Amino acid sequence: MKKYGFLFLFLISLPFAGITASDPGTQTIRGRVISKDTGLPLTGATILLLQTLKPTGTVTDQNGKFRLEKVPAGRISLKISFLGYESQILSDLMLKSGKELVLEIELRESAIELTGIEVTYSKNLPINDLATVSNRTFSAEETEKYAGSWGDPARMASNFAGTFTAGDQRNDIIIRGNAPTGVLWLLEDIPVPSPNHFDVMGTNGGPICMLNNNLLARSEFFTSAFPAGYGNALSGVFDLKLRSGNPEKREYLGQIGFNGIELGTEGPISPETNSSYLIHYRYSALGLIKKLLWVDGLPDYSDLSFKLNFPGDRGKFSVFGLGGISRISLTEEDDNRVSASGPVSLNETSGSETGVLGVSYVRFLSEATSFRTGAAVTTRHPFESADSLVNSETYLALTRNSYRQNNVVVTGSITHRVNPENTLHSGLSADLMAFKSARMTNDDESGKLIIDRPYETSARGLILWQAFTQWKHEFNPDWVLSAGLHGLYFTLNQSWALDPRLGVTWKFSENQSFGAGYGQHSQTLPVNVYFVRSRVGFDADGRQLYSAESTNKNLDIQTSHHFAVSHDFFFTEVLHLKTEIYHQELFRIPVKNQKGYFSLINQGAAMSVADEDSLVSKGRGRNTGIEFTLEKNWAGRTFYLVTLSLFNSAYQGADGNWRSTVYNGNYILNLLAGWESEKTGQFQFSAGSRMVLAGGRRLIPFDLQQSGLENRTVYLYDQAYEKQADPYFRFDTRAGLIFHQDFATHELALDVVNLTNHRNVYREKFSSETGKKKVTYQQGIFPVLLYRLNF
Repeated sequence: MKKYGFLFLFLISLPFAGITASDPGTQTIRGRVISKDTGLPLTGATILLLQTLKPTGTVTDQNGKFRLEKVPAGRISLKISFLGYESQILSDLMLKSGKELVLEIELRESAIELTGIEVTYSKNLPINDLATVSNRTFSAEETEKYAGSWGDPARMASNFAGTFTAGDQRNDIIIRGNAPTGVLWLLEDIPVPSPNHFDVMGTNGGPICMLNNNLLARSEFFTSAFPAGYGNALSGVFDLKLRSGNPEKREYLGQIGFNGIELGTEGPISPETNSSYLIHYRYSALGLIKKLLWVDGLPDYSDLSFKLNFPGDRGKFSVFGLGGISRISLTEEDDNRVSASGPVSLNETSGSETGVLGVSYVRFLSEATSFRTGAAVTTRHPFESADSLVNSETYLALTRNSYRQNNVVVTGSITHRVNPENTLHSGLSADLMAFKSARMTNDDESGKLIIDRPYETSARGLILWQAFTQWKHEFNPDWVLSAGLHGLYFTLNQSWALDPRLGVTWKFSENQSFGAGYGQHSQTLPVNVYFVRSRVGFDADGRQLYSAESTNKNLDIQTSHHFAVSHDFFFTEVLHLKTEIYHQELFRIPVKNQKGYFSLINQGAAMSVADEDSLVSKGRGRNTGIEFTLEKNWAGRTFYLVTLSLFNSAYQGADGNWRSTVYNGNYILNLLAGWESEKTGQFQFSAGSRMVLAGGRRLIPFDLQQSGLENRTVYLYDQAYEKQADPYFRFDTRAGLIFHQDFATHELALDVVNLTNHRNVYREKFSSETGKKKVTYQQGIFPVLLYRLNF
């Protein structure tokens, strides 16, 4: 393997050969300034490059366009202002010598006419004007500069207050003690399935995010009491936006690292119309090793992301897509079976196929009214199988599980600014679904693969209707009220919900603000839950029989009341402390009378989901907590983020007892920091680290003695989640180097996950081999190397 390492180092060193550090590299900053309310270009807007030795700036032309040329590469800040509009300061943007910085800047009209009001841009200010509490914006750069994030938005979000990942191996996000399945994923304003490789039906995450962070624009993350425009979500929202390609110049990207080998390109489709394309393809690096060296058990995946953008005079049309295929297969000795023909081995295969193809259109009908519509076709297909092999050939087909869900989604919304103080936003969407599952379990020694019809389930023509309306009133720039209503109707069982939303923000001094929000939030269940059938005995051949109809079909929509209050205090323009208190009451959660401890509130945090029949919608849940966020944005070459969450998460099962949820760690402490050097010639160095200390996982204890007698794990379900594992601890580091040339930018980075190799408990069970407790631990020390070339 050494020769492959030397070959890799040689290849990435080629671009550096013969280059001196005399020229720091320059690049162009350009873009367009438009009105956020009308979409019209703002002629004469001022763009000023800050933190320079001499004033550098320009103004926009009649099309709202601007250009700053020969700007030294590195971190820069811009101030954009226009009379009658709120000014913005875009701080700490990274300008790379190998790629132009293209910006589309939206300025918001001031409620006080003809007054230039300066608002310092911050990642903490919402993109959605109707948000009042519990939201956070983020950039593509943050998905990488945060140590241990791997370019993954979900793993990055686990640094924010109130969030935690379900496990090191996956990126399922737990928000304020809620199940990961309560998170809504939006791509270009359209609901999409979990954008992760190795998807599992009924969950909402995976080991590898298939959404390429190189395509991300500034996006938004909500953790509670979100505006009425977001529906069918119980805990949070990932509102992801894709950037547009460069409409004037063709640019290319090559990248290699743990996440895969990646190629990307962007550029103009038609320079006359400013249309552009952006496309990226990635193939698993481990999958390539598997094919070259015939190594078993390595994940094999690939994904494709793209966006085509066609702007017009009063709007824009775009086509976007995301697709991924993943598969892993592992063969090992099978100690549970013997054969006279030879040694028996077990082959297990799992994976998923996910796809999204959508269109989006925005039209500004007048200076006060805009219309947005979109449509998408989505599919998700997780699968798994297990075979017993003799002499590498199938001896017994053990399991075949396959799920497929296809959706056609159509959305439309209209925004009308009645006057500078009042804005209305309303919309409607329809989500047409088709679902099919096939399951087989076979212990017949004949090995005959038979999929009984009771194992097959399918449904077509299911529609989830959603509608909303929201009103925002600005009493003045410092005092804003937002109120709305969201409705859902599910045709499967005619269930419905009507959710009120209310929020307020008040900036009561130059450096302090207050926010409060209430929202009722409702969500349908994962489709496969509705179609679980009951076991009703065995046929003459001893095979399991199932009921003709599902006993879960008439489950209600699960609902939660969200209450949140926040206070934000800015010590300086770049340093602030935010405190937020929240309380959530969940009801109509599916539970099971025959298993008093069971609740669907605890599902979705593992690689599999329990198929439970005969559920009833009478469970409850409760989440209460306080969160602190101390953050310093990039300034003086450093940043840091400190978050502390103290919380309690409990649920009530069918037996009426209140218990801790599986997510009730009680506390989460995140310490994140980063440093970046000034440019030394063409080089720029960076380093960062992250420490997480959190309450350990909640476990269901088991009876070791009884497990030994029965030779299986005998759980003590009456004590479910009373046991808590030792505290979770992880320390991640990151080091990076950027090399700026006139024609290219090279980036080299190394993340080391769990640097101390701390053993964090994942689960405990009985081992039939040793007769003792077997503990499974989470991810140990793990290096992640990345090299990227932009040119």
